[in-house]
Amino acid sequence: MDKQMIMNELEEVMLDINLFLSHRLGNEFTTEITKRFVSLTPNQQMTLFLVDKKGIKHVKDIANFLNISTSAVSQIVAKLEQQDILKRVIDASNRRSTVIEVGQKGKEILNEMDRIKSTIFQRYLSLMEEEDLLVLKNSMRKFLTIIAESKEDHE
Repeated sequence: MDKQMIMNELEEVMLDINLFLSHRLGNEFTTEITKRFVSLTPNQQMTLFLVDKKGIKHVKDIANFLNISTSAVSQIVAKLEQQDILKRVIDASNRRSTVIEVGQKGKEILNEMDRIKSTIFQRYLSLMEEEDLLVLKNSMRKFLTIIAESKEDHE
């Protein structure tokens, strides 16, 4: 099999995995989070995730990451702020600017999201041999590095 055929197959497999996990995680998050807390849209979930896990603190950066307008992100943040999921605070390094932080309810939701994510990933990864897991981890890390470096080159 030549390199191009392998890349084509990988493209299909990665797309299928992404779709499956997005669907599975989305359904689980929606069901469990709605049952215990509130109903969150996918963009609201992603905004909460980006603020907490990726340390993205400004509306313009979230908008860039989600590929939506800053006004759409402002609306998302305002709605989550009303529910104590997120909060805006004055930026200590620039008092004219605000940063977004996770509120108390947001921390509880993130804990539940982490629990759900871990349960789903453990269910599937536990079926793989340790050697296969190591190869997968190293290959995915290398692929992520290539993507990140390529993104930096194009910015």
